Amino acid sequence: MSLPNQIPKADVSTTHVHDWSYVSEGGATIVFSYSGPPSKEFTGTVLRLRKITADPPPKEIYKPLELAEGIDQASSEDDDGYDTSSSEDEDEPDDPTIAFQSRITSKLIPPQHLPRLEPAKLKRHFLERLAKKGDKKRPQSRKDVDMIDTRKKKGVIATDLIGVTGWAVEIKPKWAFLPNPTHLSEETKETKGSHCRFCMHTHERSIKSPKKFKTEYCPLDLFSGDPKRIRNALSDLWNAWVGSKGTINNLKIFVHGSNIAPNDLPHLHMLYDDLKLPDEGRPTSESELLSAILSKFIDSLLPVLLDTPVLQTLSKLQRTLDPLDIEGLSKLWKTDPNPHTPASAAVGVGSREVKLAEWETFLKEYLGELQRPEKDLEQEWSNPPPARLRYYLLAYLMSATFKDCSVILRFAPDEKPTITAIDLDPKSVDRLAKWEKMDNEIVGCFVESGDKSKPPCIDARIV
Repeated sequence: MSLPNQIPKADVSTTHVHDWSYVSEGGATIVFSYSGPPSKEFTGTVLRLRKITADPPPKEIYKPLELAEGIDQASSEDDDGYDTSSSEDEDEPDDPTIAFQSRITSKLIPPQHLPRLEPAKLKRHFLERLAKKGDKKRPQSRKDVDMIDTRKKKGVIATDLIGVTGWAVEIKPKWAFLPNPTHLSEETKETKGSHCRFCMHTHERSIKSPKKFKTEYCPLDLFSGDPKRIRNALSDLWNAWVGSKGTINNLKIFVHGSNIAPNDLPHLHMLYDDLKLPDEGRPTSESELLSAILSKFIDSLLPVLLDTPVLQTLSKLQRTLDPLDIEGLSKLWKTDPNPHTPASAAVGVGSREVKLAEWETFLKEYLGELQRPEKDLEQEWSNPPPARLRYYLLAYLMSATFKDCSVILRFAPDEKPTITAIDLDPKSVDRLAKWEKMDNEIVGCFVESGDKSKPPCIDARIV
């Protein structure tokens, strides 16, 4: 196995359970923030813990890198599915998130715009108590399906990008570009060439769920590099946040550590103060308060987005890693001479998961590609050789990581604002077939029922 196995410097069990507060969770991890006494190891950090399924016997929830490395997925012979070994010296690989950032993403995104990620030592008795505390805050829908894996001997210590003072914003930008038209079909070329993936997906969602708020946000505005267009994008995100009552996936606002909703008047007043808006004539109603905050809110975000390379970097990575579009990748897949892969199989079906060593090999090849003359690159992208199918499969997977990541802008008192890219884990090869199907459905829906009077999405092509 090539996943690293570092000796953790920090031992979480030296802290008290009450020093940690539940923050959020995803499919495989749950996050707690530290609010205990000043600590060199833990102040300003969050703890990421792995989860297992709730149904007995509990099963681990594996990430793609773990599956690729062939981690033993056999459950314990114990009735509860738990390994009862108490040996604290038993080897346990670091969470794959740490290795992937260290060896891959830190070579693509400036490290100062990535969170600190380090392994931390865990003990079962501490995790059991923390799990009980966390369950009091976890949504029931989550508790029904999974729980903290108290067998783990390592967790992940990461930068607390939200904090308990000041405010922060999480933006999920999504797709930054219109696809290369070379490999698009006659049926999709016009539509995909004038409307971005996000806007078409927004339309499809509005058809399926007409009662939900429909956002006007277009990622191509946010990635444009044009202050006016970025301001429009931020305004559209804000309006969607308000219109959806804070449930929109593309914008979250945190004030003094809390994820707030537009009707949270106490925290809106805190944000009003943090933005240093005048106390005289302070609005009292929700609508007036939101209106008063909006302009200063955008004014605060705009220079951070313009003066740092994060958005431009994400845009370049997305488009240079996905030069074929899923349609072109599917065509290349069907030319694969592998007798074990029938031409009728959906893209990626039967392909092996990607090990860390293969990601490192791919990274060297990709960075070498970027040194080639643009004319040579465009020529290959127009006619990709079948022998490089595996390269283009990995490139598309990597592009998907950057299409689905988030950025957090943090505004702490008396500190310079920061912007950090998060959620940069690799995607599974199994997702390729799903993405191809989704693409057909999203574009088909827009062709059939999309608003043809809607202005086209403009790709500024910041490469």
